Amino acid sequence: MVFDVAGITIPLWLLLAWGGLVGFVFSTVGAAGGILASVGMISVFGIENPNLVKPMAQAMTLVTPLIAVPMYMRQCRVTYRLALLLGAGGILGSLLGSTLSHSWLSDMQVFKPVFAVLVFFIAAQLAWQIFHSSTRSRVLTRTMRAAEAFERQVKSGENLCEIGVECLQYSFSRFVFRFGEEEFSFNPWLPLFTGMGIAVLSSALGVGGGFLLVPFMSIVMRLPMFVIAGTSALAILMHSVTSISNYVRLGVELDYPMLGILLLGVMAGSAIGPAVSKFIPENGLRGFLCVVLVLIGFRYTGLF
Repeated sequence: MVFDVAGITIPLWLLLAWGGLVGFVFSTVGAAGGILASVGMISVFGIENPNLVKPMAQAMTLVTPLIAVPMYMRQCRVTYRLALLLGAGGILGSLLGSTLSHSWLSDMQVFKPVFAVLVFFIAAQLAWQIFHSSTRSRVLTRTMRAAEAFERQVKSGENLCEIGVECLQYSFSRFVFRFGEEEFSFNPWLPLFTGMGIAVLSSALGVGGGFLLVPFMSIVMRLPMFVIAGTSALAILMHSVTSISNYVRLGVELDYPMLGILLLGVMAGSAIGPAVSKFIPENGLRGFLCVVLVLIGFRYTGLF
């Protein structure tokens, strides 16, 4: 098929296959969806305009949050005020990052090395997840206790909202919420400015931002993964839409026929991923993806 806006001719099956790969990896590993989307458009499809690649790749990573967020909401697993803070900072960061990137990273020869640095970072993060052995202490932490309480509620078949997110206190200096019979608190300014910084980077390079948001909420804020998934997905949805809209406002014309075909593949991959991933060793998939990303990074830095 010929796609005039992208300036390429590509088989329909390849678009569907690559979209399926992006959806599969993103739904199983929880990261690298935007990276693979960009790599496909640059190296597989042959698109030469970085300013087209960035919003198209971000649009591909929107499918999973659009499907997942309503499900998390029904399970009372979204901390709305935290997502709003991350998203508000993300909106500002997305406007700044996409505007700067539109001017400064508009040349593919400049974009590739910068993109390679991000690829190496995500590969290192995946490697850390494989080799880092986090042994549970005998005394359960607050995060672990909350997660186990939620798991018990799931197994009992009772209403999840009875033990889900509940806001207890909100002010300019402190936010407190309860989840899984445990209380969590943080300073609202922390996620606001962190969300802004993450959005600057992700919008500038055309990725979702989950690879930074999830570790931040888990390691720095020490929140349970049951809360992180839906909250981060909602925040990513907010700043990704802002970034894509700003690229369009700046004059980038998206190739909608091509994007529509890719999104069909992403939806199929996102549906297949959760069903198939339970038969694949988690570290095996992460290890394979890590090796692929390292090779991509070397390729984009011109080392081979």
